[in-house]
Amino acid sequence: MAKQRMGTRERLELVDKSLQARLKRVRKRFLPIMQTGLASGLAYYLAHDVAGHPRPFFAPITVVIIVGMTGGDRVSKSVDMALGCILGVLVGDLIFYRLGAGGWQIAVIVAGSLLIASFFSSSVLINNQAAIGAILIATIMPPGAEVTGIDRTVDAFIGCVVALATIALIPQAPMASARAEVSKVMGIMSSVLDDVAKGLRHGDAEIIDEALEIIRGSQTGIDDLASAVKSGEEASRVSPFLWGTRRYINSLARVIPPVDNAVRTSRVLARRARVLVEDNDACSPQQVEILDTLAHVCLEISEVYDVNSRVAQANVIPECVNQLRGAAQNAGMSALPEDAVLSAYAVLAQTRSLIVDLLMVCGMSRESAVAALAPTSSTPRFEPESFDLD
Repeated sequence: MAKQRMGTRERLELVDKSLQARLKRVRKRFLPIMQTGLASGLAYYLAHDVAGHPRPFFAPITVVIIVGMTGGDRVSKSVDMALGCILGVLVGDLIFYRLGAGGWQIAVIVAGSLLIASFFSSSVLINNQAAIGAILIATIMPPGAEVTGIDRTVDAFIGCVVALATIALIPQAPMASARAEVSKVMGIMSSVLDDVAKGLRHGDAEIIDEALEIIRGSQTGIDDLASAVKSGEEASRVSPFLWGTRRYINSLARVIPPVDNAVRTSRVLARRARVLVEDNDACSPQQVEILDTLAHVCLEISEVYDVNSRVAQANVIPECVNQLRGAAQNAGMSALPEDAVLSAYAVLAQTRSLIVDLLMVCGMSRESAVAALAPTSSTPRFEPESFDLD
């Protein structure tokens, strides 16, 4: 009975977590949904009641496509969509509308439209819109019909203008998703480094294997981070309400390369750690302690970006830098065991690279980050710095 009650409690906790995740996703999507709904209705009104088009279906469709785009390319893609509509109308009206509808006719229309559009532009969106326009004109929108190709082009222009105006006048929080992605990636790195340290401490390759599985799936988070930052940069250019955030957005954009490098470095570090353990070799306790420090720093950075508090950032980041600089001083050749094997050297080298990456995530230049390391060369490129950890 006790096991049954425990199982029920666990199931209820899982259901509660699932509901919380769904509610969080709905709250996150609420503003984009309202943007899309209001803009679609306005685009339809302008095309139907103002422009007088009887069935302006493409005006709201264009709004949905443009407002729903991610990656910071909505302005250029809206222009591509409008140009594709014009090209599709011209190609359909002048060349293909007499072919009619049928299997071979559609094949000729699509292939011909794509070839012609490719001659004018390499944009996939322009090419696809040209083909769609030619198909519509050749089938359900021939010249002389109630809905013409010219109407469709005007509807596309209306949709593009309304979508861009919506992005400018009802902007989303430009960096909310980017901060969330940084927090998620740094949290993953903290977990991975913690597992690698445990695996090295206990000589358990399975723990490191689990860490490798986690870190291998983290590239999607990096791609999402880059896309979110690009969207934020675009929003700050388009919306006058966000012009004051450009400096902050630019500073966040500079975080992407070192975060990406840190993830890649952690991946290589975990692989070398697994080799070390599989060979029944060991690194020094000092190396493991450095990895524990890096895992803690990654967790601190993750929490800073999660709460989005400038006060927390001003207090936590300097402390993280101090911890990293202490780790950098300890990550010299003296950290290796006396009977160190190649993999132990490789783990140390990757640890030093990761320290540099994390210092850059905290805002330091590469030169200053490298200079913080204990020198391993008699002729270092950057003069090693001396500092008081207190």
